[in-house]
Amino acid sequence: MKGSSKAIWQFYCVVLLLASAFAPSTSYWIRRGLTKDYVRIINNLNNQQLQYQCKSKDDDFGLRSLPPNGEYEWGFRVNLWGSTLYFCNFWYLDNHAVFDVFRDTIDFLYECGGAHCIWKAKEDGIYLFHIQTKEDKKMHDWEKIKA
Repeated sequence: MKGSSKAIWQFYCVVLLLASAFAPSTSYWIRRGLTKDYVRIINNLNNQQLQYQCKSKDDDFGLRSLPPNGEYEWGFRVNLWGSTLYFCNFWYLDNHAVFDVFRDTIDFLYECGGAHCIWKAKEDGIYLFHIQTKEDKKMHDWEKIKA
């Protein structure tokens, strides 16, 4: 590599490093496909089993059950197209909720507080735990299942 080509390459690397360090949206694009993202489901229902089924376009984890205080987690790499999406159906007693538990967007990762989306089922709804603030935020109410 000639001297001027090497200098341009080094300059490019420094700019890329600085951009990823100081611009969250840039670091979001750089990390795509390089790091793993995670979804965790936690049953914080008092003495009730939580039934759930989580899916993506390519994966179906099947119908599962979590005991009180039980947890289930999976990790994955997002695709380069930015279309990675997981959604879950949740049930307990006569209550139901269905929603996206992971979307590959900057806003969604901000709501999670990072690449680890932690969902907690409680009697009054489903909460998202923000990793950085250590706070639960109610995101979804339970809907009654109609007989």
